[in-house]
Amino acid sequence: MTRILGALILLVVFAIPAVFGPAWAFFIVVLIVLPISLHELYRVGLDAGARPLGLIGLVGSFPYLYTIYMGSFTGALLAICGTGLAILAAGLYLFEKGKSTARQVSFALSGLIYPLALLSFWILVRGGTDGRFWMIFGLLATFLADIGAYYTGKNLGRHALAKRLSPKKTVEGLFGGIGLSVLGASLFFVLYSRFLPLEMPYPLWVIPLIAGAISLLDLVGDLSASMYKRDFQVKDLGSLIPGHGGMLDRMDGIVPVGIFLYFVVRVLQ
Repeated sequence: MTRILGALILLVVFAIPAVFGPAWAFFIVVLIVLPISLHELYRVGLDAGARPLGLIGLVGSFPYLYTIYMGSFTGALLAICGTGLAILAAGLYLFEKGKSTARQVSFALSGLIYPLALLSFWILVRGGTDGRFWMIFGLLATFLADIGAYYTGKNLGRHALAKRLSPKKTVEGLFGGIGLSVLGASLFFVLYSRFLPLEMPYPLWVIPLIAGAISLLDLVGDLSASMYKRDFQVKDLGSLIPGHGGMLDRMDGIVPVGIFLYFVVRVLQ
């Protein structure tokens, strides 16, 4: 029941406005979700003395996301590099005071890339040509990959995929996830393009390839979150969502997908 309640909260508060609302509504969702995800990572990865570094990263995430939304790549680069410089300067001070280490400073800097910069590409996907379609397509392909991998691995899994990172993941589950993602996302493309014509023509043969690649990137995102959790020895990165852990625990699979979709769509167009 708790997991169902958590899923309903995600659906009503975030998914529906993001999918069916205008681009600015999706941006508002991003302004909530991404800083929370960054905070969760900093919370488990930064010691108490180094927490100011995480605060700098959080504050800097807002101008960065705004400049991405406005399409100012120069502004976005200035925002994220300026935030990085502030973290580095503060890190020197905290190191001198014995409150932080070089590893802590490096971790705070890495948070600007994972998850912040990688997830921010979803803003560009949503704001681009056929943005609503590609956003739904990417999220659906990722979701189906998770579902297919879980049920195939649970019922047919025999060969471990990554014992140290995620002992329950299997090779059979991986292929099951790819299969369901390819079939479901391809069907979605056919139906969507029939009833809601797209602005640009896309060859049908490329859709299964994109869905298959998304399935693999979903695995990369999932295992990346698992790596952090195992290294920090925590079950979840957060506890915001009942029965689901933190925001980043639920978003992990889509972290690497946005940048891939953005460049693929640019090439196709």
